[in-house]
Amino acid sequence: MKRLFLAAILLLGVTALSVAQNDIDAFRFSQSDYEGTARFMGAGGAFSAVGAEFSALNVNPAAIGVFKKNEISFTPLVISIFNDNAIYNGHNSRTSNVKYSLANAGGVFRIGLNQESGWKSIHLGFGYNRTQDYNNTYRIEGTSHNSSMMDEYLANVQGKNLGNIGDDELLAWKTYMLDYDSVSNRFYSPFAGKSLHQKLVTESSGANDEMAFSIGSNYNDQLFIGATIGVPIISYNEKTRYIEEDESGTNYISDYLITENLRVRTAGVNLKLGVIYQPVEFVRIGAAFHTPSYFGRVRSNYTKTMTSYYPDGRNSGTYENNYAFNYTLTTPLRAIGSVAFLIKKRAFVSAEYEFTGMGMSRMSSNEYSFDEENEAIQDKYGACHTVRIGGEVYVTNNFLLRAGYNFKSSAYRKSVNNNNAMHTASAGFGFRTKYFFCDFAYVFKTKTENLWMYDSDFVDPASLKTNTHRVVATIGCKF
Repeated sequence: MKRLFLAAILLLGVTALSVAQNDIDAFRFSQSDYEGTARFMGAGGAFSAVGAEFSALNVNPAAIGVFKKNEISFTPLVISIFNDNAIYNGHNSRTSNVKYSLANAGGVFRIGLNQESGWKSIHLGFGYNRTQDYNNTYRIEGTSHNSSMMDEYLANVQGKNLGNIGDDELLAWKTYMLDYDSVSNRFYSPFAGKSLHQKLVTESSGANDEMAFSIGSNYNDQLFIGATIGVPIISYNEKTRYIEEDESGTNYISDYLITENLRVRTAGVNLKLGVIYQPVEFVRIGAAFHTPSYFGRVRSNYTKTMTSYYPDGRNSGTYENNYAFNYTLTTPLRAIGSVAFLIKKRAFVSAEYEFTGMGMSRMSSNEYSFDEENEAIQDKYGACHTVRIGGEVYVTNNFLLRAGYNFKSSAYRKSVNNNNAMHTASAGFGFRTKYFFCDFAYVFKTKTENLWMYDSDFVDPASLKTNTHRVVATIGCKF
């Protein structure tokens, strides 16, 4: 019955084009979680008003004007340990993985000027800092409450003919996860509305590494200005395996597997402007503005395969959809305000606030309108508020201690049933001489958010808690 229906209905149309890109891609690539040198990370990244720190050039470019010497820094060691715990319908799933990366390399060079003008120096800087790390693996597993991904697929195909259903639903049709009853004139699925064992495993890798080309100046050791042209380079890979299994043993299909592979490559550009003002010897006030980053060609390759299995272990065949798609992405603007208190050139305490309009991201293409995706961005995401505080103190002439704390608010609107607020605590120490320095930091991050394995109208969310432990080491020299 199914094959006769298929032969007849394919004459009525062609499969509608669907693309893998959605508001989640824009959200993912619009986030920033500044990394960099061990000094920067150990003191909570709160250097926007302090200055004289290379990694701060990606936050407040005026930091470059505070340097008194040339400086080169390199962060060859970042060890990250990711611990994830997902709770889905009372079932806990824990995963752990370790990654190694490079977080920073760069230099700042000072050119002295005629002191009579008040402008004491011009500073040039270039290098890179990691602004977002995409490495992680998590697993969600448990028994559904009379729910299947096929419920979502059924809702998408009812009342349609096979010629105009989506590509995902056509995969389900080919693997016998969707069928058609010609008596009732309705699609149905052997898994719809059943309690099933479900499992989702997602592995992601890659990063957003931003190249920084900075210039700044120092006016009478009181006013520091700077500008950075940022070139963010995004490399992202994600592999997802989703399994549903009917443990009753009464179905003609026992289980099925969906595998998705996503590969994204792009480079963009942005401009950052900043200023630091020192009204008195022990106070500095900073402000910075980041234009949106513009990615003119986001290259996305997406593959989705589906296989179903019979109780005797035979499979129905593996069917695959492949997409190669290019689009443009504009990420949100950012604004930063900061203040630092300097204590007799032996210590500082600093605080800063960052505003990010996450709902301002936009996707576009000549081949596809992205109207629905851009509307979803506006509806789901709002303002994100970040507070960073940190401090540093010389214990001896060469040994320093640091500590910091960050809070990043949820980027979701209140109408969305989610909260991805993140807390970060850090500590570190360093050894500094006239010409050489080495710094070490430990950073702990924790975040809890809701994740849905498929459309939230058909499945309960899983609560995913991610704890990240990070050890960072930096070496550098001054001259």
